[in-house]
Amino acid sequence: MNNKKQIALVTGASSGIGEAISRELTKRGWLVIGIARSSDKLSQIKNDLHDAFVPMTCDVSDKESIEKTSNQILEMNLCPSLFFLNAGIAGEAVIENPNRFDLKIHEKIMQINYFGVLAWVEFWEKPCQAIGGANFIATSSVNAIFAPPTGSAYSASKAAIAKAFESLSLTYFNTGLRFSVVYPGPVDTAGLKASRKLPFTWTAEKMGRCMIDFALSEKSSCEPFFFYKVITRLLRALPAKYTMKLLGKLQ
Repeated sequence: MNNKKQIALVTGASSGIGEAISRELTKRGWLVIGIARSSDKLSQIKNDLHDAFVPMTCDVSDKESIEKTSNQILEMNLCPSLFFLNAGIAGEAVIENPNRFDLKIHEKIMQINYFGVLAWVEFWEKPCQAIGGANFIATSSVNAIFAPPTGSAYSASKAAIAKAFESLSLTYFNTGLRFSVVYPGPVDTAGLKASRKLPFTWTAEKMGRCMIDFALSEKSSCEPFFFYKVITRLLRALPAKYTMKLLGKLQ
């Protein structure tokens, strides 16, 4: 297994935070395996990053696709020691109809944001232990702490993966496998949909640098948006009528 060079796997690598992480990692000397559905976008990044970027087309909602891609990576004699499991469904696609509950939205979002993360863990558990360990980083959200209106499925998926990783970090303590969680606030990507720019919105590049610095530390949890760290807990504690009034002022 060739792990002389530092190797990272990044899902959702074709745009947004995933692309920013991929570009920043290559600047720091890492070989990045970029995972996404869009082969065209991955090819564009490959043209910029050259041999430091290995594009792999994969549908993270499909476990068989994840297994096929992972086997291809192993056949290339590569084994990542850093996993940014960033791919997920967000934005307009997760906004629910307040007048009609639809279980299918929950099933679709959980398949990608939850099972589409854990499938990578299941496959790479043993190969990563064989090379001495790895760090798996899940991209959760401040919505895992406070669930806003019309966002029950998205919030539940982000809370579920955060709690799963919290438990896995204890389950695999001292085994060489680490499980870390980042709780981003609003990041200026295609997935951020709001009537106006939310306060303290970060760029994808700033978020990417933050996530890499966190991943290379010894910490297991990161809430980088101090404003949202405070406001989410306040909104959760307030009676509903005050919460809705405050949300109206933030939007």
